Amino acid sequence: MTSHEYRFGDYRLAPAARELWYREQLVALPPKSLDCLIWLVEHRERAVGRDELISAVWGRVDVSDDVLAQTLLRARRAVGDTGNEQRAIRTVPRFGYRWVLAVEEVGASVAPAADAPVASAVVTPAAAPERTRVGARVLVAAAVVVFAAVVFAFAWSRRGASDAAPSAVANVARGERVVMVLPVDVRGGDRGAAWVRLGAMDFLAANLRGAGLKVLPSEQTLLLAGGNFDPADAGTLHRLELSTGARYIVAPQATWADDAWAVVLDVYHDGGVLSYEARADNPLDASSLALARFAAALGVTATPAARSGAATELVQRMDAALLAGDLEEAHRLADTTPANLAGDPAVRVRTGQIAFRAGRLDEATALLQPLADDAAVAADPRAQAQMGLGAVAVRRGDFDAAERAYSAAITMLANVAANADLLGSAYSGRGVAHGARGHADAALADFARARVEFERAGDRTGAATVEVNAALVEGGRGRYDQADAAFDRAIATFNRFDVRDNLAAALLGKANAQLALLDDAGALASSERAVNLAAQLENPLLKRRVAAVRASALITAGALTAAERVLDENGGAAAGDREFEQLRATLAFERGDGAQASARVASLLDRGRGDADLTLSNLVLVAAEALRRGGDTATLERVLHALQTDTDASGDRDRAFALELGAAALAVAHGSADAAAHFDAALVAADRRGSPEAVARVAVAALAWRLQQADRAGLDAAATLVGRLVAWDERDYRCARAAAAYYRAIGDGAAATAAEAAQRRLAGERDPRLPL
Repeated sequence: MTSHEYRFGDYRLAPAARELWYREQLVALPPKSLDCLIWLVEHRERAVGRDELISAVWGRVDVSDDVLAQTLLRARRAVGDTGNEQRAIRTVPRFGYRWVLAVEEVGASVAPAADAPVASAVVTPAAAPERTRVGARVLVAAAVVVFAAVVFAFAWSRRGASDAAPSAVANVARGERVVMVLPVDVRGGDRGAAWVRLGAMDFLAANLRGAGLKVLPSEQTLLLAGGNFDPADAGTLHRLELSTGARYIVAPQATWADDAWAVVLDVYHDGGVLSYEARADNPLDASSLALARFAAALGVTATPAARSGAATELVQRMDAALLAGDLEEAHRLADTTPANLAGDPAVRVRTGQIAFRAGRLDEATALLQPLADDAAVAADPRAQAQMGLGAVAVRRGDFDAAERAYSAAITMLANVAANADLLGSAYSGRGVAHGARGHADAALADFARARVEFERAGDRTGAATVEVNAALVEGGRGRYDQADAAFDRAIATFNRFDVRDNLAAALLGKANAQLALLDDAGALASSERAVNLAAQLENPLLKRRVAAVRASALITAGALTAAERVLDENGGAAAGDREFEQLRATLAFERGDGAQASARVASLLDRGRGDADLTLSNLVLVAAEALRRGGDTATLERVLHALQTDTDASGDRDRAFALELGAAALAVAHGSADAAAHFDAALVAADRRGSPEAVARVAVAALAWRLQQADRAGLDAAATLVGRLVAWDERDYRCARAAAAYYRAIGDGAAATAAEAAQRRLAGERDPRLPL
């Protein structure tokens, strides 16, 4: 039979076949999300009301706003959209949604028979920027830990224990009773009760944590259980038990009837289910009472709150919005907080967190500083306020202040029965501050402690975040193999839990490590995957860094046109343009235009210091290479002098070999006899740096000079240099070119032919006839 299909961008939507295709790949999408997508596309000429969409997709009207939001989030992600960008599905305030992307309606071909083959690859929902199969090299960012600090500064927003004081666990071996609390099934009540689904879930989890039990973070539960979870399905329960280690899975129900809330906790354990019920005037009080009964059955004490109170409810409403990814609602709640609740410590912490998420750093500081300084406030909210100040300091690049703030939080938490997840976040934040200041041992010690605390809390994504930060520190001190392995462990966890922003950041870090290891093909693959993820995300800094590493990987692989397109699409912002200008200088060198490369370096010098990742060492290395292809000595002299006199070179791990390599390049240009000594010193410094990329950069430059000498001493020295490069000549273009040039110089035709074959395979758009 025939049916209509819809095409938009690289996507094809086939309603009759119930399929969404991206190019030649079938996109995996939950049925309800696909139904929403089809309904909105088919009615794209108008806005679709919320109730209409729910009725059309679910066949009923009692679906919570949270379930609808989660379902639409998956639909948006499937077509490379986000809740903030709304380039495909636009939210119509106080009404519903509308499809806004241009659509072409076409007649589909005859549908295949039931046993007809389908595409062999099924992809998970992902962004869909243009994919490029080739890619390249530029400088590995020296201050990559600074990036980690910015990306993972959100760790402080992890919620601590409940407001009730934690009590001892009687005869419970910590770690043996892992609990997973599912979203609340809300029945009855008005639309304003939608927050209960996630707010009460997180309230229950926090109070169980306060009773000393290991409870999975709510974020992980949402990622694993999704929005259409049936707790009565034995297979699904078994999958969750295996993937999380949870021995108790709590499925709450909250029903509004007879002017009261009834909360039932169905607790699945060892193939059976027990229920604990309570009633109260509001859902949090009822949840607290039911929870106390469940805890008593476990032999622990979870003290019911005297009454939940307006402040507690507001906090849980804010948490529900943050868990649902509804930043607009979180901001609305923060901006409309009643005056009588604004001073409550827990409310103040959440409001500060929301201001931080919105980038309003001054506002976040004003909210959190008085709370952190108030000795009369309980340790938990004071510690969270300090962690918030630490996160603000990290975002501003003030790592001394960040270290002080996180240390203060750790001290406060050490004096109470602290929530392990919160303590892990504090150690992780301080480790980031140590790492950004170049204190690798202190950073790794803090990360080790953070990893222990996250494991104690059952927070696997938190532990994976620590792995990323530790990997960045290891890479910063030249241990790239260890860094690469740690990135892989983190990537596996983030992929499993579908934590896309952290997954993109981990892939970015891995791609940088691969560039340093001269694993050019691996960097190309990792950066492509990061680009596909970043297109769905809302963090502009993360997107810019992903674009930069993608351009680096493309240049390394010789895909110069594709790299230029990435730079053109992402340049322009004041900070980002500086970083991309350096990449354009490297691109000019690879195209053989050393004069343009020098000019771009000179322009960056004229503009002064900017990005933390745009170090003077980076510019010295580009300017030194440019001399071999027509660049000017004046630019190299300027930038080398700036590096030599730089008084703020902390964290610049490339400084030692960049100084020597720059001096060697100038010595060659001036015909100085000092060139050999500077090249030797540069090679020693590159070895200490621990980066194969740094060693190759020095060895290729030294080899180019030695071959120009065309005497026996020069060729003997060149042989030693080639010996350093042949380990990578099958996977790196520069190394293959250098080996081919040496073999030609000594007249070894067979070896030269083999090296030239590798050179051609790796060249991409680069001209092998250019000088080394």
